[in-house]
Amino acid sequence: MSHDQGQTLVHMVNQIAANLSGGRETTETVEGVCTHLEKFWARAMKQRIVASLDEPDSGLTPLARQAVERLAERQTAKAG
Repeated sequence: MSHDQGQTLVHMVNQIAANLSGGRETTETVEGVCTHLEKFWARAMKQRIVASLDEPDSGLTPLARQAVERLAERQTAKAG
């Protein structure tokens, strides 16, 4: 995926996090965002957003980053 597509995914996950958080960053909210990504995002989208964790300034909000980190952990657990 191109850089623009990666930025679009970052924007999307930030919006999902903002919409699900209701202004609060809780464990349940992180779980909700992660579950949303698992259920509704294509594998390629999930792989690209996880890869964005390696970028120094990915643009992910703290809540979105936590959810993507959890997604990455789950993907690693499934693969292993």
